[in-house]
Amino acid sequence: MKPKIQSPQIATKGILTPLTMALAIVCLMLGVEKSRGQATISNVFPDGAHLFEPSGILSFNASSPAGISNISVQLTAAKLTGGSPLLRTLTSGNGLTITGPANNESVSASLSTNRLYTAVIQVTDNNGGSASKTVTFDTISPAYTFEAEDYDYTSNSVSGLFIDAPQTNAYATLSATDGIDCHHNGSGGQSYRPNPPGLASETAGDVPRVQYMGTGKTDYDIGFNNGGDFGNYTRSYPAGVYNVFMRGSDGNGPTSDSASMSIPSGSATLDGSGPYTFAVLPLGGWQVYGWVPLKDSSGNLAQLTTDGSATTLRVTIDGGNMNANFYMLLPADTNAAGVADAVINNIYPDGTVQFQMTNELTFNITSSLGVSTSDITVQLASTNLAGAGSSHLLSDGNGMTVTGPATNKSVSIPLASNLVYTAFIQVIDANGNPASTNLSFDTIQPAYTFESEDFDYGGGQFIDNPQINGYTHLDGISGVDFINNNPSAQDYQRVGLSTENVGDTPRLSHAGFQDYDVGFNNGGNWANYTRTFPAGTYNIYLRAADGNGSSSDSASLALVTSGLGTSSQTITRLGTFSVPGSGGWQKYEWVPLKDIAGNLVQFTGGSTNTLRITTDNGNYNANFFLLMPADVTVKVLPYVDNFVPDGSGMFQYTNSLSFIAHSQVGLATSNVVLNLDGAIVSGLTFSGPATALQVSHPVQPNAFHTAVITLTDANGTIAYTNSFGTFSSTNYTWEAEDYDYNNGQFQDNPQVDAYSGQSGIPGVDFLETDPNGSEQFPYRAFPAMPTSPAGDQPRDQFVAASGTDYNIGFFGGGSWCNYTRSYPPGTYNVVGRFAEGAAPTEAILSQVTSGLGTTNQTKNFLGTFYVPVGGWSSWGWQSLKDASGNLVKVTLTGATNTLQLGGSPIGSQPEVNVNFLMLVSTPPDLVVTISVNGTNATISFPTQTGANYQVQFKHSLTDATWSPLGSPVPGNNAVRSINGPATGSSSFYRVQVQ
Repeated sequence: MKPKIQSPQIATKGILTPLTMALAIVCLMLGVEKSRGQATISNVFPDGAHLFEPSGILSFNASSPAGISNISVQLTAAKLTGGSPLLRTLTSGNGLTITGPANNESVSASLSTNRLYTAVIQVTDNNGGSASKTVTFDTISPAYTFEAEDYDYTSNSVSGLFIDAPQTNAYATLSATDGIDCHHNGSGGQSYRPNPPGLASETAGDVPRVQYMGTGKTDYDIGFNNGGDFGNYTRSYPAGVYNVFMRGSDGNGPTSDSASMSIPSGSATLDGSGPYTFAVLPLGGWQVYGWVPLKDSSGNLAQLTTDGSATTLRVTIDGGNMNANFYMLLPADTNAAGVADAVINNIYPDGTVQFQMTNELTFNITSSLGVSTSDITVQLASTNLAGAGSSHLLSDGNGMTVTGPATNKSVSIPLASNLVYTAFIQVIDANGNPASTNLSFDTIQPAYTFESEDFDYGGGQFIDNPQINGYTHLDGISGVDFINNNPSAQDYQRVGLSTENVGDTPRLSHAGFQDYDVGFNNGGNWANYTRTFPAGTYNIYLRAADGNGSSSDSASLALVTSGLGTSSQTITRLGTFSVPGSGGWQKYEWVPLKDIAGNLVQFTGGSTNTLRITTDNGNYNANFFLLMPADVTVKVLPYVDNFVPDGSGMFQYTNSLSFIAHSQVGLATSNVVLNLDGAIVSGLTFSGPATALQVSHPVQPNAFHTAVITLTDANGTIAYTNSFGTFSSTNYTWEAEDYDYNNGQFQDNPQVDAYSGQSGIPGVDFLETDPNGSEQFPYRAFPAMPTSPAGDQPRDQFVAASGTDYNIGFFGGGSWCNYTRSYPPGTYNVVGRFAEGAAPTEAILSQVTSGLGTTNQTKNFLGTFYVPVGGWSSWGWQSLKDASGNLVKVTLTGATNTLQLGGSPIGSQPEVNVNFLMLVSTPPDLVVTISVNGTNATISFPTQTGANYQVQFKHSLTDATWSPLGSPVPGNNAVRSINGPATGSSSFYRVQVQ
């Protein structure tokens, strides 16, 4: 579990607000405009093409050569000032006025001012052809607006100046005085007015307004808002009483106090008690705008009263997290909505507990005035446990049955089993006042559940079908039953994972008992759950909550295959749980177990098994696990899982690879094909059942590999590709940013960031051929190569030192850097870590042979790094190769050498980012030399550390066997020699590498 930081919450799942449901569900059900047949919808107004379309009428044309047979409009209206939205289905007999001939009808419906509307128009013709169109618009008629970027200005040393009723972009280029007209703590754009000292302005991507459309004028917003920023807005605001709104956006998270408004000068007043704040909610991006009301400290709409004289309104940034486009005054809403006479009651299922298994939703509506059946509407959304679903707008005769008198209606709606439902119920009484309610419930019939807190105890012991809280005081053994890297709360009173009281929707099975969850889940935590699971094939779900952001692999579930009850257990991973952000640490949702291909995992019960959950990326609380019957008719393609090494780490030194080949129907070993580095290999090693074959094969260490695995079973064929390195972390590396300084000076074996602040000499230590204004120099003192944090996979030395891993950039043709070191002796391949975001390019490596520390250097070309395109922060290994594509071998003696990295020699190729270079030990070319001195022969040959070399001889090539000369010689990355006799007419020698 993550620390529960108290902050404003906005529910992103579960029960939706009435307005959200009215808009979101309808759009999901009907989508955007579609057309079938020849029915068409045209001339819709208002159409949402711009803000502020005040109109008392929604109008459109419905046409078809076959004649129109039916027209309906689902109309959702919400007050800008809040309250429940009004949702109505309009037809020719209820709210629509239709005129004109049947093949081209004119349709209209009444609208109210200052509302936010969504209209879903559906038209059907006499041939069955249909058309639908969804429009979102407003009927707002503002009393006054003022732009966020049009704050007070200064001219001729006079501050606090303003323009009354300014024209569009009237404040462009006008400067301001910091602390008087405005204040801004940070940076940001100055597209509209100077910054500093002004506020940061940028082009706004809001729905356009008429004054900007077709005029060539640009709509700006104020962004990069930091706490303490403010802007003064002085105007002669029109006399009256107003509600105040900001047109704001939020690309981050919600803030209860994004900004506040005050009155530094003037006669205007704000009613109630301050602070008066704007709370901007995230709507999907920094340029997705919505209306944000100004509210007082009690959460009521603030009212601004002005007499028409000049007043200064100040907007101060508090919590931030917002862009502000403009502000609007709207006549105060003094017409409080009437209290509805209708009452919605006796709802079942009502969601007060989980697992309310039923085949219908029922409720009653009572009203002394009576309600019309046509004024009862239900929006019903359903999802299965895997998250797939649908939504419907229901009315009498259309998915809903209504019976009884007008004063006491009974309503029923059919439901399906094993679904999670969200319902919005609305009824409008005879006076036109709406009553509504939201509810969430499920119709799940569990096959089997087990609690996350009921993991094994005492070294693999367990309870089959335990009673509620049956594991209390039964302690687990660390390393055998569980691992907990972050011991914390133990509310469940047992040793093991961290447990706490749960706040999930209760279950009837737990009536009278405290329910618990497992929280504080850190990477590496795990626990075993041994049970005799019921016979059958099941999907597995986790009931989980996440108060942070979503994680693609919160936890994984595996089957323990051996060693239960010991500290040496083997497991086979089944799949992962990816817990989405649920809006709070105690807001729970269903999370399916999926394999690496995104399929629902199918688990077969009927025997005693041990399942292990392991926390990977965390960010979740776990309440319990649920088994539900799987649809075994779904054919799942085979897939590869548990590939090791997986490429997630930069250094995964190994001499073998392994993976699990999963198959729903079983795999023949002959249908598992491994293509390693471009060649199909033989001799794969197999173990385990045909449904989960464990496969392994040797692989060359200290190299970069690409594996393509092809699996074929009765359900089909898949190909899986994984690229990975088997490099050792002990290989010698040097950082691209640690090039020579001050005329060829260098550091041998430099520590992390050891060259920080050192400046190089252009043309001597380095050369940058493409200097431009966007370069940054956070690491080396200028003049220097441009650098930036690399964002590559972390390396131990940087993590341990809390240092920053930099790369050099803008490294192209003609650019170069010298790297002087006492490189370790031996023969090596050279590997670099590169990133390229434009097009395939190259870099070259040379050895400086003379002139180090001067502008006249000579060098010996060694080879080329061929760098593919992937992204400016997509780092990959590239080896130094010759013109034929062979790996270059570089032999070093241990003496001081200078290697020079250069940009692409091809002028048309783009620049590249370079993180670091690495020496990878490789066997030297085995060239044997012999020298004779009298009766002694000296046989010399290059060696590599880790290998043994046996010298053998014959006196005649026709001899049957070779004889050993002395004992094997261990390699040491240098030339070794051994002496032998030089007698007889001839002798022949060879060296065998062992």
